Amino acid sequence: MEEGGLDADGATSRWERTIASLVAWKPDVACLQEMSARRDSHKLRKHLWATANALGMVPILGSEGGVSGNHPAIMVSAARLIVPDEGPPPRAVGHDPAWCEALLRVRPAGPVIRAYSVHLPPRSAAAQLIQAQRLATSTAQRGELGVVCGDWNCYARGDQLTADILASMPPHLRPARMRVGLGKELTANYDVHDALTAVGLIDVAAGLPPSCRLPHELTPTGINGGGRGDRFYVTGEVWESGAVESYAQKDGGGSDHHMALITIRLDKLAAAVAPGFCP
Repeated sequence: MEEGGLDADGATSRWERTIASLVAWKPDVACLQEMSARRDSHKLRKHLWATANALGMVPILGSEGGVSGNHPAIMVSAARLIVPDEGPPPRAVGHDPAWCEALLRVRPAGPVIRAYSVHLPPRSAAAQLIQAQRLATSTAQRGELGVVCGDWNCYARGDQLTADILASMPPHLRPARMRVGLGKELTANYDVHDALTAVGLIDVAAGLPPSCRLPHELTPTGINGGGRGDRFYVTGEVWESGAVESYAQKDGGGSDHHMALITIRLDKLAAAVAPGFCP
């Protein structure tokens, strides 16, 4: 949302463009990052509900997540989905996960899947990895069908970023996203991606054939270019069921990040079997 879609002078034109783009896509679930009101905690919930009402959805707010003043959120279509579990309530800064979560059941008694809206800290690779390891461990131990998505502020192996591409990006992106390799060439830091894939999570856009993606090529999701800082992952059971049908990405007009969408076939999702809790 980039600061909730609100400008410093209170202008809402960016927010309105983002809302219009989301409405055009008609999602059943919207996982948002930077759901804030210019770091004004008193206006946060008012803005959260204004956004939900504009989308005709019910909001779930996450903790600040180590990104000052910004919260992840999940919007749910109550006409299509039931929310048996909203995850932990927002917590104080310093004791918070960098994601919002909700267990979702398709009405009236359809398949169940947990959605995570993630926003990893942008300035520390170490902080990112701690959060990613916690998240990966949680998804693996719960043994649920899951969709994990958001702004990872780092890269994935599918992008195959070269030293030249990395060197062309702003230097302030290097500490959290890159390493200096042999010969002092920049290499991408894939630690977060590797922590997620270690428990069987699948990078959706990279895994789908080009014919199922719009655009067909893997495309940077932020204004700084280079890689897909914003990504969808799904648990192995969801992927193996063939339920993930397509991926789409576009500039919503109101943020410094693109919007991304996956389409999941409910008939195939219903056939997927979750492995269950692992003690």
